[in-house]
Amino acid sequence: MTAGTVTTESESPEEQQRFYDHKFSFASPIDLRKDGKTALLVVDMQYHDASPNRGWNLAVERLQPGSLDYYNRRVEDQVIPTIRELLTYFRANRMPVVYVTLGSDDPQYRDMPRRSREMLLRLEERSGVSGIFWSGDPAFAIRREIEPVPGETIVRKLTAGAFNSSDIEVQLHSLGIQELVVTGVTTSCCVESTARDAVDRGFGCVLVDSGTAEYDAEAHDATLRTFHGNFGRVVASASDIIHAIESETAI
Repeated sequence: MTAGTVTTESESPEEQQRFYDHKFSFASPIDLRKDGKTALLVVDMQYHDASPNRGWNLAVERLQPGSLDYYNRRVEDQVIPTIRELLTYFRANRMPVVYVTLGSDDPQYRDMPRRSREMLLRLEERSGVSGIFWSGDPAFAIRREIEPVPGETIVRKLTAGAFNSSDIEVQLHSLGIQELVVTGVTTSCCVESTARDAVDRGFGCVLVDSGTAEYDAEAHDATLRTFHGNFGRVVASASDIIHAIESETAI
């Protein structure tokens, strides 16, 4: 059974379960607490990456109409509501929130890796959509429904993984953060790259299934299954995170 698939009566109990329901993982359990050491991480939830008719998504849609229908539905129906629920809880409990954004101040992307720069410029030329990841484009903004409030940390990156092209590690350490609840897009690209790099640097990471989205369900599930088995933990929803924190139960 893959994400977004409707369960039927003919499916066995095993088929109805998600892989993380079995709890097995090589990674150590993760304690999420209200002590200031657990942060919500929101990755690349900008209009250019997380809305149907802007930036990257618009460019891809022009070249391959309908190819992002599943992704766009998931962002609207699951990811935005999940992040909003987590933001409400973290803010109410004065727990830190960190946003990661993707983009360049240079409309020619000269500060980005060569292959990324070439890919973006080629996509812009073919699609007629300019400034896809340029910070001067209005689509660079984080989506209004989940935008930061004053005092929350925003980290700008130039690559898929935040730890490769920003000072996020310095900022997390300066805030005393040890565990991350990770949400955002896309599951197998910027979310996974950032979360794996965080684990390699000693942070405990929990990915929220309904708080992440990929271009197809199979890639989404494969990413989460691998991460849960080897790197950290995956939970189904915001309510699982909230329950773990309130009950002081390790995930």
